[in-house]
Parts: sequence; structure tokens; C-alpha cells
Amino acid sequence: MIFAGCAVNKNISHQPNFIAENYFLFGQAAMQQHDFENAVQLYKKAVEADSNNVYLKETLMEVLALKAFFDKSANSEIIELGKIFCNKNIKSEKIYSIIAESYRNEQQNEMAEKCFKKAIKTRPTMRNLTAYYVFQQNTKPSGNIKLLKKAIKLPWDEEKLVLTIAELYSEIDSVKSLEIFTDAYEKWTDETSLTPLLTSYEKQGLQNKVIETIQFHIDNNRILSDPIKIYLIGRYFSIGQYDEILKNKTLCFEVGTHDILKYLFFSAIRKNDISTGIRAGLAIEESGELTEEFSSSFYTYFADLYLSAGDYVEAANNLFKAKDINTIHTYIFKVDLSKDLERKEKIYKLLLQYYNILEDKTKANYLLAIFHTEFEEKEIALELLNKLPDSFINENELNLMVALAYIQNAMDLQKARSLLSNIEGMKITPNELIASLLFGTEHDSIAYSILKDEIETNLKPDASTFATCSILGEMYDTPDSLLIILEKGVVLYPENADLLNAVGYFIAKNELEEKYDEALNYLKKAVSLMPESEMIWDSLAWLYCKQQRYDEALKAMRVPLSKEINNSEIAYHIGEIYHKLNKKKKAEYYFKLAIELDNEKQSVQLSKEILSEY
Repeated sequence: MIFAGCAVNKNISHQPNFIAENYFLFGQAAMQQHDFENAVQLYKKAVEADSNNVYLKETLMEVLALKAFFDKSANSEIIELGKIFCNKNIKSEKIYSIIAESYRNEQQNEMAEKCFKKAIKTRPTMRNLTAYYVFQQNTKPSGNIKLLKKAIKLPWDEEKLVLTIAELYSEIDSVKSLEIFTDAYEKWTDETSLTPLLTSYEKQGLQNKVIETIQFHIDNNRILSDPIKIYLIGRYFSIGQYDEILKNKTLCFEVGTHDILKYLFFSAIRKNDISTGIRAGLAIEESGELTEEFSSSFYTYFADLYLSAGDYVEAANNLFKAKDINTIHTYIFKVDLSKDLERKEKIYKLLLQYYNILEDKTKANYLLAIFHTEFEEKEIALELLNKLPDSFINENELNLMVALAYIQNAMDLQKARSLLSNIEGMKITPNELIASLLFGTEHDSIAYSILKDEIETNLKPDASTFATCSILGEMYDTPDSLLIILEKGVVLYPENADLLNAVGYFIAKNELEEKYDEALNYLKKAVSLMPESEMIWDSLAWLYCKQQRYDEALKAMRVPLSKEINNSEIAYHIGEIYHKLNKKKKAEYYFKLAIELDNEKQSVQLSKEILSEY
């Protein structure tokens, strides 16, 4: 088809041969109908009628070459016909090149090379020089780079051929390859030349140039396909250049795919461009491509945009569309409202509006109950909590959150226990979970009491129960009673390094000398289980220190000393060991470090007392 588009009469002899010209025109008509067989026969008759016309012969060979693309048997016909033409000393670069390709297709490489050379000798063109180089690459270890160097210096008339040369250069000279791709893009400024240039940038790790070049193409109003536009916006989003996405918002709306609108939507949210965000959100919604997994999250973000705009009605409507109560809960309490009173006021207004539009008030009651719990408005919170059906709590897996709310508002442990009992697949008991919720609060003593009851009634409490007891028991129990609890834990979990450490350290700290041998066994086993734990090595070192084995204590501190020390207790222990070894400067350093870290009161106090004696 490419060859058939040439001018008709200008290449036929100066003395018109009307018979040849008519056959030629009929051949062209056949080509337009993709009728290769008839076209070949008609062009052959044109050649017979005007046997000296090189242009007619070239056209015939071009058609046969096109036919050979679909029917390999045509290669033989090209070779036979080419021999006839060549015997007449025809001087046509095009015919030699076509014959060379046919010989190559027939794997007659020696003849192919001769024809390539004749074509180049007749007239070196970018096409035949490149074809000969590729031929050499396929038949020899490497092609002669001089062929490419000569080809690229010729006039750049064919874009795809220039890009082919640039690609061939990429295997031997990436710098030259990039130079050709760059010059090709500057010449043609289209996507055909842009795409390989971008690929070349990527291969060389020049990601910024990829983005800059695409943006330059867009800024100059050059035609660009949607996939590259989507790539650009996606790339901007992945590296956090949200302002650049917003600058391209017109492009985003024009492309209008779900992904590109999401990039625009979230960029607008991050840069607080409310109007663009709302417009993008509406476009996403209208696209009808919202997946179920993304829907709830999307609508909460959309609600927040309307909330920022002060439109509580639309914000509430989008919360309603979000449906999933856990996603809504995460959105409502994503920031500490006690530290942002302005947002607290907005959220409260939003929840009231949300309550008003719901026919079934359950979701709103839950959110308001948690809201009032956060601000210790206990009576209102309890009133709302009591309206929540168990079925709603269980179906939405809100048992833990609601149980915590009952504990915070009324210390209603019975209700909390009942709610927690409905959680499927729990690895710990409701009592253990309640104790963990109370741990670290003003109700530590209640947590310890619950844990002790759990240990007495449960045949195998969770290992964490004993670990928590080791901490709370020092405040609320006697050493003898606590030791019984911890040793029970070791019997149940003999391979638990944390428990072994807790028991060993407890014995050392409380100087239970009759138990030192047991403690040593516990701690050595714990070290073997967790050899990189500085806390366990510290416990072992402290036991050695209590046994007055100071050199061994210092050796045991090798792991803590190899790491950054950020615990006052460890710093104090190291200081004490050096103190006992009469290495006062080092002891002084670690006592001061313990005071500076200030994260364990007793160690800080003891460090101060010892330093006061220096």
C-alpha cells in the first residue's frame, strides 16, 4: 500500500507508453482492493510493455515484497525475477534491497550480503544501511557500527527508521541512542517519537526527565494518548506532587477514568482544594465504577470535603452512603478531638445532622455514644449505649469498643464481659481482655484482681496474663504471692522467654537468695531463646551483680552496651556494676544517663543517691 501511493505518470518514460501506463493504473486499482495476485500480473504486463522502465520494475518488486509478507513463497519469485533484472545490469538500489531481503528470508545469507552491498554501492540510503546492519547482527557476532553512523548522517525523512536506528544504538551506546531519540522528538514532536524517548529515560533511571518531558508535551498542546496522561498523573501521585496534579485538573477531567479521578480527588483533599475535590468526587460517583471495598472509604472522604466547606447536609448524606460503621467511626475519630476544639464542634454538628437524616438511628446513636464517652459525658453516653441492640454490635464487630465505653462510663464489668464473650476467635478470655483495657489506668488494682482470678480459675491463662501480673504484682501483692503466680506461668509456658525473664528478674530484684540458682537457669534459657534481647541480658547481669559476680555481670551487659541505651533501669544497672568494680568515671556516666533518660523512677532515684556520695 505504501508503494502504491507513488505518482503515476512522472516516472514512466518521456515518450508515453500508453499500454504500460494502462496496466500500471489497473495494477494500482488492484492494490487498492488488496488484490495482490492481479496486481502482480498487471505490473508484470506493464514491465513487458515497457521493459526499460526501472520505476515499473521497482513497483513490481515492491508489490511482491508486500505479498511475501503474507505469503513466504513470494520470496522465490522475487529472487528469480531479480536475477533477470540484474542480468540486464539494472542500477536500482531499491531492487537490490528487496532481493537482499528475500535472500535473507530464504536463509541464503551469502547472496543476501552481496545484494545488500550492491544496494549500498548503487545508492547508500538510511534504509539499506540499517537493513544491512540488522542483517549482520543476525548472522555475525556484531554489526559494523560504521553502517549506523553513516545512516544517521543521511537526511531524516522517515521517523520510524530514525527511531529504529536509535533503538539499535541503545545496545552499544546508550548516550548516542538518547541523543538520537531526543533529536527525533525535537523534529517530529509527536507521540511516536515521544514514547521511545521516555523509555530511554526510564532505562537510564531519569524518572524526572520522563515526567518533565510528558508535561512539556502537554503544556505545548501536543496530541497525547490517555495511557501516557494517566501514567503522568499516577506518577505525580506516587511521589506526592499533588500540586502538579491539581495544575493538570482539566486534563484529569478530560480523561475521566476512575483511577485518574481518584488521583485528583485525593490530591485535592491533601492540598485542601475543596471545590476541585468536590467536583472530582461527583465525577467519580457519576462514573459508576465505585467498588464495594472503596465505596465506604470514598464517601467518608467526600463527607469531609463537604464538612470543610461547611455543608453539613451533604456531609451527612455522604456519611449515609458510606454505610460501613467501622469506616465512619475511623473517620470521625481519626484525630484527637480534645486537641482540636474547632473540629470537635464541626463533628458534633455533623453527627446531629447524620442522626436527623437516618430513619434507623442506631448508627448515629453508636457514634454519638462514643463521642460523649471521649469527653466524659457519661450520662448521655450511657443513655445512647443502652439503645444499641446486641445484634447491631455483634454484626458490626463493635464489641470491644462498646465494652470499653461501658467500662469508661460506668465501670460496668459485667456488661463488658458479656459483650466480649460474643467475639469470635478470641485467643484470650474476656477477663484477660478487660484487664488489658484497665492496665495503665487509674484502675490498675482492679486489673490485677481480675488477672489473679483468671489465673486461679483458668487452667491455662494466656502468657501475657502472667507478664502483666509481674508488673502489677509489685504494687498490689506480696513477693511470695507474686512468685507463686509467676512460677505457675513458667510451668505452663516453659519456652516463653518473656516469662522466664520476668521470673528471673523478680528473684534478683527481690534478693530471694534461695532461688538464685533457679533464676540463673530461667535467665540462661531466656537468653538462648532471645539472644538479642538487651532486657533479658540486663536481668542476667543484675542477677550476677546480686551474687557479687561483677566481672560476669559486666560480660552479660555486652548486648545492652552494644546498642543505644534508652532505659533508665538498664543505665542504672550498668552504673551499679561499674560502681562495684570501682570504675567510678564509667559508673558516674551511666548514673547520669539514667537520670537524663528519666523513664523509671526508682532507678533515677537510686542513681541520684549514689552520685550524691561521689
